[in-house]
Amino acid sequence: MRRARSRLLLVLLLLPCSLAAETISPATYRERLAQMQNRLRSGDWVWARTEARKLLEDRIAFGPEQVEPDRSVLVPLSQAANLKAARAAAPALAQLVAALAVEGRDGGRDAKPDAKLLEEVRAREALAELPAGGRLPQAKGGVFAALAEFLEPIAQAINDFFERLWEWLLDLAPDSGGKSGFKLNFTIVVALLVATALVLAWVIWRVIRKRRRGAAPAEAGPAPLPPAADDDPLSREANEWERYARELAAAGRAREAIRAWYHAVLVALYRAGTLHYRKGRTNWEYVSAVPPGTTWRSRFIEMTRHFEREWYGRDTSTSEALRESEEMALALLSAVRERAA
Repeated sequence: MRRARSRLLLVLLLLPCSLAAETISPATYRERLAQMQNRLRSGDWVWARTEARKLLEDRIAFGPEQVEPDRSVLVPLSQAANLKAARAAAPALAQLVAALAVEGRDGGRDAKPDAKLLEEVRAREALAELPAGGRLPQAKGGVFAALAEFLEPIAQAINDFFERLWEWLLDLAPDSGGKSGFKLNFTIVVALLVATALVLAWVIWRVIRKRRRGAAPAEAGPAPLPPAADDDPLSREANEWERYARELAAAGRAREAIRAWYHAVLVALYRAGTLHYRKGRTNWEYVSAVPPGTTWRSRFIEMTRHFEREWYGRDTSTSEALRESEEMALALLSAVRERAA
């Protein structure tokens, strides 16, 4: 019974396709191909494409057998997106029309089909039906029967699942209760299923959101101030930036420690009166404000270049880059403080 229902479902799904197909004679086939050829020559590629799509659904009667149209010729034409693509299929179309014309002159409508031509059509049909990744199982009754046989296990599995689900729901009904008892149980079960689905959806959403954020365990070390405070050099004094840079380095946050060392140098220059803080100024504008004759100007340029490369050009910094930044910062701080003293 289940097998019969599955076959009926597949037949109903495939019925529109089978009804659209039509069996035509070789002469009609040749005539329709010639019409497409003429339309292509006149530039009416849209009509030719539409006719190619229709012809792909038909079958050609070669004696007692029925074969598909030549898909190697018609499929490229049916998928053409413009006149150039459609005309690219014209040479193959012309060859097919010429071959069918020779066959028609040699034998006429009632002549025995050319075995060689029939074998060639069969070979093209077999190649055209070969899908990517495999081949549909061969079965009697044509491609629709083969497709039905191929999809039958899937339809059967779906059918079995819903039947088991329905039987499980029916088992919830109490043996001695009436319809009201079954309705109560059914409502509870549906509510539980919906609640479970919502919980699963929420869990999946949280997991996906966490992965997208790339959340990682918090690193040990000093609790950082809000980002705006770390971005502002004036949020700490120079000695506080030095201490904060060492804490960040101990926590393995080399890139942030490099910024802290650079801010320590900037604040020291502000306090010494060498530079004047102005919101919106770039680091290189501060460099240009240092008098050319200053002995440590070249070191300040080197440290600025080092900071810009590590902070804006990298996602992470190495311990070697941090050591270089610390050495440059300590040398600059020493020079600025000696001058201030």
